[in-house]
Amino acid sequence: MSVNNKNIAKNTLFLYIRMLLIMGVTFYTSRVILAALGETDFGIYNVVGGMALMFAFFSSSLSNATQRFLNIALGKKDVEEANRVFSLSQTSFLLLSLLVLVIAELIGLWFIYNKLVIPSDRLDAALWVFHATVISLFFTINGIAFNSVLIARENFKIYAYIGVFEALAKLAIALALSFTDSDRLKLYSSLYVGMTIVVQLFYAAYCICKYEECRIGFFWDKKLFTQLSSFIGWNTFGTAVWALNGQGMSMLMNTFFGVSVNAARGISSQVEQAINNFNTGFITATKPQVVKMFATGQYNPFVKLTFDSSRFSFFLMLALSLPVIFQRELILTIWLGEPPALASAFVFWALIFSLVNSLTNPLWNAIQAIGNLRSYIIIGGVVYSLAFPLSYVGLLWFHNPVLPLVILTMVRFIYVFVSLAILKRYIRLSITNYIGRVVGPIVYVVLPAGLGHYLLQTLYSPKGIVSLIFWGCISLAVTLSCIYIFGIKSDERLWVKTKIKSIIHL
Repeated sequence: MSVNNKNIAKNTLFLYIRMLLIMGVTFYTSRVILAALGETDFGIYNVVGGMALMFAFFSSSLSNATQRFLNIALGKKDVEEANRVFSLSQTSFLLLSLLVLVIAELIGLWFIYNKLVIPSDRLDAALWVFHATVISLFFTINGIAFNSVLIARENFKIYAYIGVFEALAKLAIALALSFTDSDRLKLYSSLYVGMTIVVQLFYAAYCICKYEECRIGFFWDKKLFTQLSSFIGWNTFGTAVWALNGQGMSMLMNTFFGVSVNAARGISSQVEQAINNFNTGFITATKPQVVKMFATGQYNPFVKLTFDSSRFSFFLMLALSLPVIFQRELILTIWLGEPPALASAFVFWALIFSLVNSLTNPLWNAIQAIGNLRSYIIIGGVVYSLAFPLSYVGLLWFHNPVLPLVILTMVRFIYVFVSLAILKRYIRLSITNYIGRVVGPIVYVVLPAGLGHYLLQTLYSPKGIVSLIFWGCISLAVTLSCIYIFGIKSDERLWVKTKIKSIIHL
């Protein structure tokens, strides 16, 4: 367990450094892109590119399946089995990517012409963005097996380096837009595709040279294919529901309010994604250990790590979200100059949703480790999919563009406890114990931390970037103090003290 915890800590550190650099570059890049494209083209890119990326739920499904079977094989130190998983996955992904390419083009073009609200003079650019995004998706799907090998091997160092390269490349692309008189939206989407292809080719070359299980060749095993297909199929249904409630909401807003609201939603999505990436780093670092624990029959540590991951996942999100929630208007002004209307309200509810969602990610890791997705996906998917029709009805009645995010957050909260009830069917765990180990400490932390931030905002209101950074440091200290006092157990508190002392005495 000590070795596992050290691996999780080391891998999380690599991913956090990656996320810090990426977040800083991404925020500046977004400002440059918004200024270069303008609000209309930025909104078009968000809704049209996002619509094409709805088909990326295949990517998540395939990645989850490949990682699970690779983790089990490598946990048993069976490289030949890992190669069979890799080869079958790569062959299947190539065929599937061709199918997705055709289906995405047919459905996407119909939707653009018949449903989306896009200015007529920008329809040609919107189509260009869509085609470019579909091509990017094709290469991304074919790179999934290689990305899965890196995660299963827990090689997060390379993962971090490439992530930083991607962020810097996006910044270079954004800056290049300022020096051209051609159609900037077309140029941006084209350069973005080129960057994606280069990154995926690098992943492939590195893994082929580094890992013996990455021997490319045709392989067929009916039993393994059936297992992979079953896992992918149920995973795809679950991630399709996620895509519906994510990008589907953007398209729903577009049909009611047009591209200006999509621009505001796009900004909130970038803030949400930046903060979620920190949480994803932690969850990604724990995932291989969760799968290996279940595969080797360590069921009590498996449940403990799942519960503790939920608690710390929320605390991490809270520490990052609170300063943004309380100072979002100033942050948006410093970041964008003149942010789109409703951006502040969208950011608020996007972060509240992210806090609730941080509880579900470790539960999803646990159910994938167990491998029996059917009931979890059917019941959980039905519950979560209610957000879309409820949002549609809500918009018809109240015509409030923020309402879908409110509904999405409420449904996601219900989904947490539905997930626990389903997970309980497969492994011995107590929902009461979850409430005591996870929900209770969260409540004890959120109340004093929220009150502390309210008082802090009342006593000291930052005016510029320097005072905002100072305010953020105080905010972080307040949140971490509340977590230390109210959110962690005595043995965890002792571990923190020991680590701090060891750092001081270096």
